[in-house]
Amino acid sequence: MVKELIFSLICGLLGIILSPSAYGEAGKFATIRLNPHKKLGEVNKLVFGNNQLGYQYGAWEWASPEYADRGAGIWDPEDNQPVPEMVKFAKDIGMTVARYPGGCGSHLFNWKKTIGPLSERPQQKFGLPEFLRFCEAVKAIPIITIAEYFGSPQDAADLVEYLNAPDDGKHPWARKRAEDGRKEPWNVIWFEFGNESDHGDHKGRRFSPEEYAGLYRQYRSFMKKVDPKIKLGAVLFNDVTPQINPWTKTVVKLTGDIADFYIHHAYIPLYYRNDGVPEAKTLFPLALAGPRQIAEYYREIREFIRETTGRNIPLAITEFNGHFVQENPIPYRLSLGCALVVAELLQVFLQPEFHIANAQYWQFANEYWGMVKGYNPPYTLRPAYWVFWLYHHYFGDILIDAKVECDSYDTLGGYGVMAQIGKPSQFRLYPGNILPKQKWELRDIEGVKHEEIDGTLLVEIQTEEELNYYHARKKMPAQPLMGYRVSAEIKTEGLEKSRGAQIQVGDGRGWGATQSAALSEEVKSSDWQKVSVDYITLPDTKEIEILARRLEGEGSKGKIWIRNVKVEKFQPSNLGAVPYLSVVASKSKDGKKVYVAIVNKELEQSIETEIEGVKTRKAKVFSLTGPSVDATNEDNPQNVRVIELPVELSNGSLKFFLPPHSFTVVEIEM
Repeated sequence: MVKELIFSLICGLLGIILSPSAYGEAGKFATIRLNPHKKLGEVNKLVFGNNQLGYQYGAWEWASPEYADRGAGIWDPEDNQPVPEMVKFAKDIGMTVARYPGGCGSHLFNWKKTIGPLSERPQQKFGLPEFLRFCEAVKAIPIITIAEYFGSPQDAADLVEYLNAPDDGKHPWARKRAEDGRKEPWNVIWFEFGNESDHGDHKGRRFSPEEYAGLYRQYRSFMKKVDPKIKLGAVLFNDVTPQINPWTKTVVKLTGDIADFYIHHAYIPLYYRNDGVPEAKTLFPLALAGPRQIAEYYREIREFIRETTGRNIPLAITEFNGHFVQENPIPYRLSLGCALVVAELLQVFLQPEFHIANAQYWQFANEYWGMVKGYNPPYTLRPAYWVFWLYHHYFGDILIDAKVECDSYDTLGGYGVMAQIGKPSQFRLYPGNILPKQKWELRDIEGVKHEEIDGTLLVEIQTEEELNYYHARKKMPAQPLMGYRVSAEIKTEGLEKSRGAQIQVGDGRGWGATQSAALSEEVKSSDWQKVSVDYITLPDTKEIEILARRLEGEGSKGKIWIRNVKVEKFQPSNLGAVPYLSVVASKSKDGKKVYVAIVNKELEQSIETEIEGVKTRKAKVFSLTGPSVDATNEDNPQNVRVIELPVELSNGSLKFFLPPHSFTVVEIEM
């Protein structure tokens, strides 16, 4: 029913003829050259996954019955079955992988409270068996997050037994699975050890990378003893720039001999402002440059993993989206522009060079980000839904070579996106300390005594209550769009069981005004440790500030010493101007059809586009577009929609006009 409804929507729009004037005059031209005989690899359809939420009721302030009982709308607890409409939506976007239980709600997740008779878990009606039944209905592969801040390696081993061991009288947890209605094993393969584990459990506990890596090895050993076929992923830091974070370096070095895969979350841009600055026509060209930067990071991390481990360990991108955390002037995370970021991130994940095992969009239904809105009909299908829909219905099985010639644009970057201007250039460090000589500027804070002694900052924390320390700083002039590498030596006393000390560098106007800063690694050691952090300034930065930090969280009394603070300037790497079009192409297994997926980042004008390199008998062109790049479907479900575009066939090539701010797929019959 849903599929027929969707197709009727498309068919109802077939009479719309998109001329250049429909969305502004055509002023740009592009040529896409295909080589169907040059195969790049199989299309990995496991990148078209999604997140499902089963937050444990009462464990978090955000863990409401909508998640614990209804899975954010995919589960019907009254009828004890998946919601039929949600199953159809999931099938119609080709959901291949489903992740559970969802994000930071998994830090302290006790899976043993999510199984057994419903009468014994009245506040967890959407538990592990229900999630797996949803996966079975959708034909999606499950990936399950293991709580890293709760439980033990044996709890993880028990989970594997529950899921995968035979019910033969020798496995008590398999017997519980049978009692839950599933005698045959679920045969779950994919697990990840934690979620964004570097930032802690939000209740004051935070592992060092060494601690995390040690636990990963223990958990993997216990789980593999139950079922050697399972794969356990280790969590990397969520970088968005090619600089590799110390957490990632340590985790890879300490797990690289055994890791089954590594985990990264791709969120870009990092936009938190709620004041409409900059306006959408400035913000979205910047945001649409982000996927190129993510691709560059994956090149860097792949090389680092190979050099460090001698192995080609895959990545899993278990969360990705445009990271717009705001509401005004409209929620950009639900907009067409954000959907275009997602469309190009999927193009990145499809590239064989990045060795992506699977990926899951954050996230499928309701909550803050869901691509499907509603707990009952009528449902709203948001722009990102249609991106997945188009890939599912109009993309092939084998990647083929595609080249594009088109105009480019410059962006000054910001909000986690590096400047991309003119010709590409390499990173360049200018050695030498440029920090002006100055004392630490100290501000009073209750529970802390701090002073500077012979150039060394001494911070005495005199309370065990939660404390967020950022009250010592240095400032210096800075250039916009320039890099600054800040280093220092730090040691601590008495903070081994709480948050440690680190350096923060950010825009001189402060985090509250700009949401722009970077943190060094954290130190909890009585020996002097050198730390370093890189920060790239905003387009309007005039100065930077360097803060002594101890992040919030329950802690203990202790001392922090910081000395030898230095600043070096560097020219960030520059990927060069951003092409207006990004393209990925594929063909069917029988070679009779070729598919092209195109993201158009030109916001104002349509682009006259020609595809060459194939002998075309017939072609269809479908485009996801709307009245503006920041358009949503919140008030009008058909505001951002898929339309069919007219296409001209001539001498074996085809021509059409790409609407501005659009995601377009082309199906070509050979």
